Amino acid sequence: SLRDTKSVSFGNIYSYAKEAGLKTGVRPALILGVLAEESNLGQNIGTGNWKTDMKSPRDTVPFQKITAKLGLNPDTQPVSKKPWYGWGGAMGPAQFIPSTWVLYEERIAVASGQNPADPWDPRTAAFATALLMADNGADQQTPAAERLAALRYLAGWTNARKPAYAFYGDDVMALADKFQKDIEVLGG
Repeated sequence: SLRDTKSVSFGNIYSYAKEAGLKTGVRPALILGVLAEESNLGQNIGTGNWKTDMKSPRDTVPFQKITAKLGLNPDTQPVSKKPWYGWGGAMGPAQFIPSTWVLYEERIAVASGQNPADPWDPRTAAFATALLMADNGADQQTPAAERLAALRYLAGWTNARKPAYAFYGDDVMALADKFQKDIEVLGG
């Protein structure tokens, strides 16, 4: 099972990616590629604390609302640590920042059937990733569109083409290629 998430096997996370892909038009392998790049498929959802690692109040206020809605203690809920290049505070396997999560949570709830939507739930994270990637253009299913969508996932639309972020798009696409080969071996 994957370490920091609710107990989930690779077979289950693949199943969630297939289900989310059917609803959004995003390839399951690409969804897995993003989840692997963000959190190693949920194995590393962060060791940060919302009080020190989030951009306040842009994300601290939504984070408190999200955890309250889910009945979680914000002080013990893991988030990403602040990295050298930006802010921390990203949540769950999909590593959504709270201010982005609140923009998507209704759509995630509808698509996944989980209301309230839980960013720490692996199935819900697959749907969140798929929705954001589709909005970023990954549903076109071309390598260029998928790579650009991945860059937008990390850096937003304004910063997606900055050379400093190219590593992310390259990493996601390499992971997606690996997962696609695995999926083909499984007959999917």
